[in-house]
Amino acid sequence: MKKFMGLGAMLLAGLLVIPGNLWHARQVLAQSDAQTVADQQMQELQQKRQEEWQDRERQEKRQQNSGQRRQDAIKRQQDAAKRQKAAEQRLRELEEEGD
Repeated sequence: MKKFMGLGAMLLAGLLVIPGNLWHARQVLAQSDAQTVADQQMQELQQKRQEEWQDRERQEKRQQNSGQRRQDAIKRQQDAAKRQKAAEQRLRELEEEGD
């Protein structure tokens, strides 16, 4: 009888221990899944921030380039106006010499 009671007690203890351990294992699995989801979300957020940063840099370069192009265009216009004046003056001088 003692053997049966001891066996029953061991069986009962085993039944209590096994589901308890499985419960802990489920918690660990749930936590690791949560970590992978959190890690994935963090990685997506970092990638999104990186893309936004690159977009800002491209826009800034475009603005700088357009400002530089505008300055270059103004300088070319001024140079062209000077060359035109010089050509007109030279043409007048040639006409005066020809008369």
